[in-house]
Amino acid sequence: MPTLLLTCRPFDGLTLVGVAGELDATNAADLGTYIEGQHPEWALPLVLDLAALTFMDSTGLHLLIGLHHREHEHGGRLHLAAPHARVSRLLQITGTDRLFHTHPSLQRALTAARLTLSSARGA
Repeated sequence: MPTLLLTCRPFDGLTLVGVAGELDATNAADLGTYIEGQHPEWALPLVLDLAALTFMDSTGLHLLIGLHHREHEHGGRLHLAAPHARVSRLLQITGTDRLFHTHPSLQRALTAARLTLSSARGA
């Protein structure tokens, strides 16, 4: 079973989840369950730091699509930060790179998420 390491760092009004290792059919549900427990309000931005995620299969992609739809449905936004080259390639060849708010660095993702949050709060 591939190793999946998850961390969470809450920020002011948004949730940052670090995803490292390999995401596939054997552990995608673990990520979903983890996010459910760590991200209490779907209307707030969710940032996934994917810099250390070295592999993702279609099950992981399906999970990300579901997270995107859930965030969108509740008025939130999912941001993908610094996806590893292999993960970026999967997003590109499936066309889902146009669906996600993907950022080249964690800092840019956090900045965009904070702007989204400020806009939602009317600031």
